[in-house]
Amino acid sequence: MYSVMIVDDEPIIRTGLKKTVDWQQFGFEVVCDCRDGDEALKMLNCHKIDFIVTDIKMHKVSGIDMLEAIREMNLDIPVLLLSGYDDFKYAQDGVRLGAFDYILKPIEQEKLEKVLSKVNDKLSAIEKNTFEFNTNKLISKEKVLYDLVRGKNLMCMDEIISKYELPLIKNKVQVAIVEINEIVINCEELIKNNDLEFLDKSVNNIIEDEMKKCSLSYYSILDGEFGKKIIIAQTELEGNETQFDNIFIEALEAILKTSNEQLKTVLNISIGKVYNQLFSMHKSYLNAKEALKHKYILGTNKLIHFNQISQIRHNKFNYPIEKEKELIASIILVKDDAVDKLKVLLKDISEIMNYDVFKINVTLMQVINNIYSNVLKKYDFIENIYDLTEIMEIGFLGIETLDDIEKRIVKNISELIKIIKEYNLNQSDNVVKKACEYVLNHVEEDITLTLISSKLNISKNYFCSIFKQQTGENFNEFLTKAKMDRAKILLKKHDMKVYEASDVLGYKETTYFSKLFKRYTGLTPAEYKRI
Repeated sequence: MYSVMIVDDEPIIRTGLKKTVDWQQFGFEVVCDCRDGDEALKMLNCHKIDFIVTDIKMHKVSGIDMLEAIREMNLDIPVLLLSGYDDFKYAQDGVRLGAFDYILKPIEQEKLEKVLSKVNDKLSAIEKNTFEFNTNKLISKEKVLYDLVRGKNLMCMDEIISKYELPLIKNKVQVAIVEINEIVINCEELIKNNDLEFLDKSVNNIIEDEMKKCSLSYYSILDGEFGKKIIIAQTELEGNETQFDNIFIEALEAILKTSNEQLKTVLNISIGKVYNQLFSMHKSYLNAKEALKHKYILGTNKLIHFNQISQIRHNKFNYPIEKEKELIASIILVKDDAVDKLKVLLKDISEIMNYDVFKINVTLMQVINNIYSNVLKKYDFIENIYDLTEIMEIGFLGIETLDDIEKRIVKNISELIKIIKEYNLNQSDNVVKKACEYVLNHVEEDITLTLISSKLNISKNYFCSIFKQQTGENFNEFLTKAKMDRAKILLKKHDMKVYEASDVLGYKETTYFSKLFKRYTGLTPAEYKRI
């Protein structure tokens, strides 16, 4: 029997794995279980462990950290990673670092049993001294190459190349990154449909085929960060940097074309500069990473060369704080130029952040918060009738280009402006403005024409006349609209029952409230709660 350690910070998972899996059937015995990676590493000093099953996310020491520590201890223990959808990227990184495999939660019995069978085969082969040495060597080569391309172990590069028989020569070198767009933006759907592995392998095969056709006899294809492949290209051919560059570009364009035609899959490919010294390989890789960021401004499904963006990369700007202030003022006053000011500010921020979408995202989140905090200082009662959290959600995950980001943020701010305008909060007429603000501040109370005209010290007839003239709707319509918007908040955000919302808003008959709600929203309150 091979000994098994289970590591998970959830007791129910540890117990479930021990009791629901027939470990003996596959030649295993669970000898211990641990709450986190730290406890597991200590336990390795007390037990001989042949196989580890571990969660990725845990307190103290994570599954990935534990895996790295095990490898540093020179222990060749197969490690199976358990991962949720949110941790999938880390599971992929774990496999690259030497994990045996990964399984997504909730764990499917059939998949787990297949892994157990494979692990048993591997451990049996080791015992008989027939373990596939070449497979291990290939895995080691890929890990070593990945470290070198990222700039690690450069001082002993020659020694490492010789020791691991790496396919590298002391000549010109150039690095490209091939990003599988669908994996980056839609990985959860691919996982659910079991399409991710097929897509990853298919793209890898296309890269291999097209690189074989070109005259670059030395190349390596590595798994990089999530959804990315790294190509290290070299040649023995005599010629200048431009010729080498052109040959590699031609191969990459063929990869892009074939992927589009055969797989109907979008690739984002970036390429670094040619360097004359192999020692500078990591510089070309960093060039390619920098170039790839510019897919957000130059568009996807393209080959982007570092030389295209080198000038943009050196530009420096000061943050346009005055433009942000002008934008906020325009939004509060519902000026026609508000959206144009927003687009100008977005353009400036993009340049400041060197077109790095993640930095742009962080900056824009702060801008959005500044906008909403200032708007709520002026119109704090807006939150009574609209759930601003939905409008404030930027979340650029899955957004592909800067144009997409602009559309999203313009839509959000336009919605905010619409709210201010719809409830007449920008009215110049002081009487109408005070009436609207009173309604929104006291929307759950019993408000009548008599009450509001008394508050404003004017006659009912005059108030009705001026309200209709300024807003285009009568006061009772405005009041009902405000109460129905408040009802949406109570039903959804506060999860009130229909009769509770009806009572809070001052409607004695729930049936009458439901009819008003459907007339205003097109749905009954019950239907609205379900969407």
